[in-house]
Amino acid sequence: MARAPTIVVTLIVAGLFAWAVPLVRLFGAFQPLIVALSIMVAAVFVRLNRGMPTLEWKSLDPDKRKDLTASIVSVTTEYGWIIGINAAALVGLVTLSVIGAEDAALWPEDARRTVAGVVGGVVTLCAARMAYVVWRDIDIVRLQKRLIDGAASKESEERELALADEKVARIRGANVRPVEVKPPKAWGE
Repeated sequence: MARAPTIVVTLIVAGLFAWAVPLVRLFGAFQPLIVALSIMVAAVFVRLNRGMPTLEWKSLDPDKRKDLTASIVSVTTEYGWIIGINAAALVGLVTLSVIGAEDAALWPEDARRTVAGVVGGVVTLCAARMAYVVWRDIDIVRLQKRLIDGAASKESEERELALADEKVARIRGANVRPVEVKPPKAWGE
């Protein structure tokens, strides 16, 4: 799992935001951030709508099929977490937008830095989780490719084996008998 790097990056960005980005300046970025997070949520909802791929399940290797379905369920659970994290981020950003930059400027310095750090960290977490899910989707597509290619190869091999068996049966059914081959004679004889 890619959780440890995500946590480390999120904490570093949160620290940088708390240290270097004044909260009052962030208010100008809230509207684009709200739009970006909303698009992420919409993308996750579109992906959730796809569900399981339509494949001929009976022709697939059972163990690989179980791996595929387990991966799809796992990534779908990740989608739920992403929607929850993005929803929390959206609620936080909208709440801060309603409070306004003027009122937030009156908060104690520690509170402003903490809020700036939380905003930076949560937005980074949302982006990191989306990147993780994209990576997982690509991984699942690769697994599907291996399963489909394997099933197609298996079907092709079975078809070729059946054709070969049929040809051998036809040859046997023709009652072909060995012919006596006489040794060659010299030219002059």
